[in-house]
Amino acid sequence: EPVVILIGTTRHHEIEQRLSAHGRVRLVFVRWRGLKGTPLAARELARVLAAETVDVVHTHDMRANLLICLVRPFRRLPWLCHMHGGRGDTHKGRHKISETLDRRLVARADHVLVGSHAALEEVRRAGAHASSVAWNAVAIPDVVHEPMPEKRAALGLPGSATVFTMMGRLHHGKGQDLFLKALAQLDNKLPWHGVIIGVGQMEEELKSLASRLSISARVTFTGFVPEVAPWIAGSDVVAVPSRKESLPLTCLEAMALARPVVVAKTGDLPRVVDDGETGLVVPVDDVAALAEAFVRLGQDAELRTRMGVSARRTVEAHHSVRVLAEATVATARGLLKT
Repeated sequence: EPVVILIGTTRHHEIEQRLSAHGRVRLVFVRWRGLKGTPLAARELARVLAAETVDVVHTHDMRANLLICLVRPFRRLPWLCHMHGGRGDTHKGRHKISETLDRRLVARADHVLVGSHAALEEVRRAGAHASSVAWNAVAIPDVVHEPMPEKRAALGLPGSATVFTMMGRLHHGKGQDLFLKALAQLDNKLPWHGVIIGVGQMEEELKSLASRLSISARVTFTGFVPEVAPWIAGSDVVAVPSRKESLPLTCLEAMALARPVVVAKTGDLPRVVDDGETGLVVPVDDVAALAEAFVRLGQDAELRTRMGVSARRTVEAHHSVRVLAEATVATARGLLKT
């Protein structure tokens, strides 16, 4: 039976309920006190591992990777390290320190799983002994809803416009500025509305850009939202114009809800999005191409529907939770044989 060891600074009942499948899976909390408190946290983790029957340790972030590195000299357990997130140095300050440290720790793992081929190249450069891809996955809803005026009204969105949406951290690498500039080029080619979901240091800068482009009235900045599904369901097209990317969940979440995507040709996005079938792929940093893709999809509802259906099939076949779980279990079992 699995045991979930949650490493965190504070306890969150809702998160613990979800991770433990509402109490059906045993969950143990280990307190993280920062890098200075690492020895104490490592001792606590060692006690937990000694009290449990553990065959393979499966880690998911820098804190877990660091602690298991400190514990392993005393208890040699097979270690499957699952690397998540972006490619290269994508953070600043203390987050950059954590990211740099994480990249150095992967060389100590018995096997490293990553969510994309782009990330695979990175962990191999970092010295991973063994590594493979288990593509990122998302939960797939049973029912797909078409955008409806009443649903959009509940979100404060216009019912008759074509809604283009972006999701993710407000960061230069994600390309929200490209999204706004592309929308500004649509002029009167079609009735449209833009949505930017997420938080980050660039929020005021992006709002200022929207103002300078004279499109503020047609763009909604939602800030943080607890659930993105209603916003995806209220959208016609989801854009992922990142400058550098691995395989973002935002793209898969949109495809799972049968929405066509417009993505930049970076990371695994062009591997997952079949250009012209499940969405459109445009060059990185190309505002004109992004705007052209918006017009093409915005003017053709039948094309949007057809691409959306194909996009959902792609996620069902390759990016479901079941597919990810099977790949993870197979890799873990492989470690037991070595």
